[in-house]
Amino acid sequence: MTLSCLALSLWYARKLGDMLSKMAKYAQRLQVKSMELTVEKRRADTLLCQMLPKEVAEQLKMNHEVKAEQLKHE
Repeated sequence: MTLSCLALSLWYARKLGDMLSKMAKYAQRLQVKSMELTVEKRRADTLLCQMLPKEVAEQLKMNHEVKAEQLKHE
């Protein structure tokens, strides 16, 4: 009985180690993707501010409704 308990404990320990290793790899990939998303968000914000007046771009980024208005070209 003791030998089977030892074998089962070793099996669980190995499975736990595998699971922790997978979780660490996943966390690392998630961190990389998060950084990539941050870079892309900055690029999108910059592009939006280049295409629209800053006030309109900020309202759109905050999901506010933007009323149409006529702008004069200078």
